[in-house]
Amino acid sequence: MVGRHWLRPSMPDPLKERATCAKCLEVESLDHILFRCEARGRERITSLLKETWEKTGVAFPGLRWGTAVGAGCVIFKTSNDARLTMMERLWTILATESLYLIWKLRCERVIQKDGRDFSNAEIESRWYATINRRLTLDRRSTAPFLEKRALDAKIVAATWSKIIEHADDLPPNWVGDGGVLVGIRRGR
Repeated sequence: MVGRHWLRPSMPDPLKERATCAKCLEVESLDHILFRCEARGRERITSLLKETWEKTGVAFPGLRWGTAVGAGCVIFKTSNDARLTMMERLWTILATESLYLIWKLRCERVIQKDGRDFSNAEIESRWYATINRRLTLDRRSTAPFLEKRALDAKIVAATWSKIIEHADDLPPNWVGDGGVLVGIRRGR
């Protein structure tokens, strides 16, 4: 629940305080939460997204309404006008997972933590865990028992290879081999 919904007459007074961001003193709209709030989580997640995206070598499109709501429609092209479909797929994953984590951290901060901020270490751990879980989901989605529904391992490899740790050292079948530990590169 956001903003004015907390101000309904039936809402207890302590809960009505949730209508306003304690950090910025603005109404808790989705725009405020996802793109403008100065609470530690949003800014840090956005910078982690940008740092990770820069490893792809493709220009960072920024995180705003168009690239968020339309994450699956963002088009990336080479200088020769060829589409970078795997980068489009990666952007969709990274942007939507990042936005959802911003929302989850906001809800935890406001509802469960009584407005206390998360530490940068907590935020970073949560973001990397979120993205690594998504990488694992993609890898598991290539399983042979899924038959026709399985993702192509080549698509998964092409999507993630620019941002995973030690990508050049991985065996050729790293996507489908559950014994190979793979994770996102941290930091610059």
